[in-house]
Amino acid sequence: MKNLGFGKLKIGGKNPCVIVAEIGVDHMGDMNKAKKMIEAAKDCGADVAKFQIHLPDVEMAGNHKALKFHGGSLGEVFKKSHLTPEQHKELKEYCEKAGIQYLCTPFCPTAVDLLNDIVGVDGFKTGSGEITNLPQHRKLAKISAKTGKPVFISTGMCTLEEVADTMSVYKEEGSSKNLALMVCTSEYPLEKYDDIALGLIPKFQKMFGVWAGYSDHSKDNRIACAAVAMGAKIVEKHLTLAYGEGGCDDSVALTPLMFKELVEGVRKVESAMGFEKIVRLEEQKVRNWAFHSVVTNRRIKKGQRITLRNTRPARPGVGIPSKFLDKKYSNALLGRVVRRDLPKNHVLQWEDLV
Repeated sequence: MKNLGFGKLKIGGKNPCVIVAEIGVDHMGDMNKAKKMIEAAKDCGADVAKFQIHLPDVEMAGNHKALKFHGGSLGEVFKKSHLTPEQHKELKEYCEKAGIQYLCTPFCPTAVDLLNDIVGVDGFKTGSGEITNLPQHRKLAKISAKTGKPVFISTGMCTLEEVADTMSVYKEEGSSKNLALMVCTSEYPLEKYDDIALGLIPKFQKMFGVWAGYSDHSKDNRIACAAVAMGAKIVEKHLTLAYGEGGCDDSVALTPLMFKELVEGVRKVESAMGFEKIVRLEEQKVRNWAFHSVVTNRRIKKGQRITLRNTRPARPGVGIPSKFLDKKYSNALLGRVVRRDLPKNHVLQWEDLV
C-alpha cells in the first residue's frame, strides 16, 4: 500500500502514527476558544486538529431541533456552535501558523464543496453517520481522484457489507488508494470493551488494501495505544480544555493533560514495535551475569583434558558458552588440553586451552 500524503504529513508504512485531536464543535461557536483548543492540541503533541462543519437545514430534515444526542439537543448545539466557511478558513490558517494540520468533517455534499472550494482543505474526514451516504462519498471520491486529497472514513454503527459498498464507490471513481478506514464504535461513551473490535484494524487493511486507523470514544487512552499495536496508522480522540465548560463531548473527551499522556503512550508503543531480534546494549549487561559458561568443578592441572566430569555449566556468562558442553557443540571443547593449572570454579576461556 502506498503512503498517503496529507498536508506535510505522511500516513502509512514506517511513518509515525498520525494523532488527531477531535475538537469537533466543542468550541461552541467561540473562535477564541477554538484557537485555544488548536494550541492545546499542538502542545499535547497531536498532529492534527479536527473540526466539524454543520449545515443543519441541508443535512437534516424536519424538526431537527427536537432530536437528541449525547451532547444534548441537536438544534441547540448546531445553533451555538455554528462557524461559517470563512471562519473555518481562518482556523485552517491558524493551524498552519501553529504547526498543526487542519482537518474538518462535512455532513452533507454542500459542506464538502465549501470545505474544498472556500476553506481549501488538504483532506477530508467523514463521520460514521455518512458511511451509507453514497452521493456524498461519490463527490468526495471524485475530488480525491482529481486532487489526490485523502479521505478518512469512520466505520461505526455499520455492517461490513456497507463498508464494502462505500469502498466500491471510490474504486469506481479511481481513488480507492487515497483512503484510510477508521475503526470506530459509535457509543458515547464507549464503556463495553467487548464492543471495540480492534481486530478490524488488520482485517480492514488486508481486506480492502488501505491503511486503517482507530477513532476512539472510550474514556481512557489505553485502547488507542492498543490500536497502534494492532497496526493503526491514525488515532483520533476527542479533546476538551476542561470538563464542565459547556462543551458537548465531555463524555468522550480527554483533557489536555490526559491527551498528552495518550500521545506519549502511542509514541512508546511505536518504539516498542520492532522486529529485529538482537542482543540489546542493556541486555548485554544482564547477559554477562545471567548466561552460563563452562566452569571447572575441580582443580585441573596443566596438560589435563577437559571432560564432562571436571566441568559444569554455571554463571556468569563471560567465558566459553555452556552450549559447548552439549553434544551439539562439544566436539569443539571436550578433549582439549589446558595450558596452565586451573582452580576450581574457574570460568573457562578459550585462551586457557591448547
